[in-house]
Amino acid sequence: MENAIEIKNLEKVVIAIYGKQLESSFKNELELLFDILEKHQVEVVIYAPFYEYLIKEFNLQISIRALFRTSGEVKHLADYMLSLGGDGTFLESVAFIEESCIPVLGINFGRLGFLANISTEDIGAAIDLLLSKKYSIERRSLLQVFTDKNPFLNFPFGLNDLTIQKKGTSMINVNAYIDDDFLCTYWADGLIISTPTGSTAYSLSVGGPIVSPSLPSFLISPIAPHHLTVRPFVIPDSCTLKLEVTGRSGEVDVSLDSYSHTMTLPLILEVKKAPFHIGLVNLQGTNFFKTLRNKLLWGVDKRN
Repeated sequence: MENAIEIKNLEKVVIAIYGKQLESSFKNELELLFDILEKHQVEVVIYAPFYEYLIKEFNLQISIRALFRTSGEVKHLADYMLSLGGDGTFLESVAFIEESCIPVLGINFGRLGFLANISTEDIGAAIDLLLSKKYSIERRSLLQVFTDKNPFLNFPFGLNDLTIQKKGTSMINVNAYIDDDFLCTYWADGLIISTPTGSTAYSLSVGGPIVSPSLPSFLISPIAPHHLTVRPFVIPDSCTLKLEVTGRSGEVDVSLDSYSHTMTLPLILEVKKAPFHIGLVNLQGTNFFKTLRNKLLWGVDKRN
């Protein structure tokens, strides 16, 4: 496949597993997953807090090769990253693989599951397809955030979006510049800068467009703007976007995917395309457009 990410050729398949808390009703599905991995002689490297949680809460007997707590302990070891949870868990798993190009597959133990698009009912079939290499790897771009005293310094990258939101009741003002050319001032409750992957997340809920993942772009989507003339805007991801944020409250909440911090105003943020991609596993028979129809009911018409 064009632009496919090369998979390391090891004698035994090594799968890293990341997860958090799951509902107790999923015990049978978890047992099935680990039984299948053991049957296929897959070597499991699992996130240590999640492993401890599974032993304590589910009393599972899991055969593992190693535990990991940091990206350095896993990103050069595993062939795949398996995320167990919803889309939030999937986004957190990305921080552990960083630039290593380990492909990520998500099994949905959460709600919507747009990124984690494998249902628990399909665990067996999904693992069989993965180990039989019946899949393609879709390259997804990330954004990178630059600012003084960057609270996201450990992993200043977002697969979905950067969100700036007011803290309190007063609107914020955001002067936006594209490659140092002034775009406009947003008077709004907040502003979302998203990747094409993030176009089906928060940006979508404020009226942003859905963008194909292969389109090299950023989306600028205001949250409750006090303008009749400001709408979501798509720009090339080759641009540098500078945001100057001010407001009466003196603080704003800044979120990068699943991580959020309160930052002091005035604030200057720069957003650029990250220097690496994340590889998403599309199992045979699945792709972005099928997920769009299944998860967001794209094009569904009761008349048909």
